[in-house]
Amino acid sequence: MRAARALRAHVETWRPYTLWYVGLVGLGGAAVVDGAHHPWRLLSAWAAPTAGWLGGHYLGDWFDRELDAGSKPHRPIPSSRLGARTALGCGFACFAVLAVLAVAGGWGTTTAALLAGCGIVAYSRWFKARGFAGNLVRGGLGAVALLYGALAVGLPADPSPVLPVLLALTVAFWAHDAMSNLVGALRDIDGDRAGGYRTLPVGRGVPFAVRTVLALYAGTLGAALTAGLLADRSGWAGYLATLLVVGVMGLAALRPLLAHHTDMPVMVALRAHSVLVVERVVLASAVVGLGLGVAVQLVLALPMVALTWWAQRGMRARHELGPAPADLALATPRRMSLEDAP
Repeated sequence: MRAARALRAHVETWRPYTLWYVGLVGLGGAAVVDGAHHPWRLLSAWAAPTAGWLGGHYLGDWFDRELDAGSKPHRPIPSSRLGARTALGCGFACFAVLAVLAVAGGWGTTTAALLAGCGIVAYSRWFKARGFAGNLVRGGLGAVALLYGALAVGLPADPSPVLPVLLALTVAFWAHDAMSNLVGALRDIDGDRAGGYRTLPVGRGVPFAVRTVLALYAGTLGAALTAGLLADRSGWAGYLATLLVVGVMGLAALRPLLAHHTDMPVMVALRAHSVLVVERVVLASAVVGLGLGVAVQLVLALPMVALTWWAQRGMRARHELGPAPADLALATPRRMSLEDAP
């Protein structure tokens, strides 16, 4: 029983509904680089960002343990289901895996991994509580994952054709991850304010934060479309079709935020972020398809989207809001369902 309880605490810390995204971004960075795509290099492009992502969750929860003790006492560390030292050790172990893979890939991947590690610590320790700077630092981690993937397979001798594509995609994922992180801050306004965190919604207000979210998402779609125009046109049709799906999902996620921009209920922000968590997997898969073809994209994206949706349905609301009161037990599954998201 104790082992099962500890395992569940670790799984909750991993946030399985976010687990597939960052590796797919790294794989997308590898896919758009011309040349031989060695399977082991593609695997490293996926595995290294994923290891760093897991390490970031452990360290982030360790840094936030005092804040969570007040606002989210049900989470693994505040509830004592996961020891603080254990979380710290697991975070460093994940970073050790990232370091081994990065060093094996050469100086480029080593530099990218160092940048990512510094970014993870800087965000969790200092920038998360410092308004828009925190969103930008957090968004930069997605951009670094993309560049890591490109460096993992190696840039061609003449990188000039691929560099504009990588630059546009870097902007797209940077803007998107900053945007989704800001939507998460809209969900946590009360707890952040009580904990002294000066996030953008706390410091500048909800209307300003919602406008910033919309601007960042417009930048995401513009940069992603630019990348497709700059890339090899052979994969253009599938890429454009996927971007249309992304845009529809983004509209479904963000429209309720605009409707509640003066008073943001927690459930509205949580549902919006839940849709974005699935949408960004589709966005990352578009980049994979641009480089490796639609068939590979679908083989990867369909199970990852399904796993993301399934994990959110089973775990997300409890992790963010805690267990529902007994008298709300029957209403909660429907209230939290992605199918009911506006």
